[in-house]
Amino acid sequence: MRAQNLLVLSLSLIFITSLSRHVQGEEIKWQTDLKQAAQQARTEEKAMLIQIGASWCGFCHKMEKETYRDPKVIRHVNSCFIPIRVDADQHAELVEAIGISGLPTTAIITPQLKIVKKISGYVAAQEMEGHLNKICLVKHEQVVPDRSNRSIQKISQKQLAPEFAFKGVCLVSMLDDQQLVEGVPAFSSEYKGRKVCFISAEHKKQFDSNPDRYWPAFEGNCRVSQLEQNQSVEGDPHAGGVYREKLVFFSSADERDRFSSNPSQYVLQP
Repeated sequence: MRAQNLLVLSLSLIFITSLSRHVQGEEIKWQTDLKQAAQQARTEEKAMLIQIGASWCGFCHKMEKETYRDPKVIRHVNSCFIPIRVDADQHAELVEAIGISGLPTTAIITPQLKIVKKISGYVAAQEMEGHLNKICLVKHEQVVPDRSNRSIQKISQKQLAPEFAFKGVCLVSMLDDQQLVEGVPAFSSEYKGRKVCFISAEHKKQFDSNPDRYWPAFEGNCRVSQLEQNQSVEGDPHAGGVYREKLVFFSSADERDRFSSNPSQYVLQP
């Protein structure tokens, strides 16, 4: 509770100084006013990406020059997050609230001030993309590709009974491993009156321990079809992706792209 209160205080009162210099070309739009950034996060329903570093930290500068100059990372951060840069020496209260043990540290915080991810140490561009891919869904590389672009382990139609939901795709593998793999009937569970199967006993155990984490948003139905066509259409995992650590399925890639272009339009409507 104390850490939560400190975080609220920090996001309400602190004004931060940017450690980065402006460079030519596309760059991450780092915020300098933390209070304003928190308000923007609530308004736009975007998580905050807070990069905590210091002027004396060599790896902080290395991330600035390499990771945050990568075009994919730039596009991803600007599309999905409210980016904020913090000098740890100037903001000890915020550092304590987030629980920083070393520099650099990257923290992903929801508009409701919940810390959903904390990454310690230097992170290269490709690794950073991997972390960000599991948090948001936008119209670029982190969208789960269509079936034609993904190698899927096939099993026979006789082996996979038709009663398995979501075309038999293993929900745990899709969310945690970013892989579209059809499950095996031997590893199955029932939740909300529907049967789902998994690729291994460990994946089934993960699901059973926290089924809500893996259950797709909108019960697996296509949200775009629901709002734009007033139809209840079951989504296809092959036309799905991950939005804020939640699986989202659509009836086609077109619906997925419409959602990706403006997620709040579909998420905030009742």
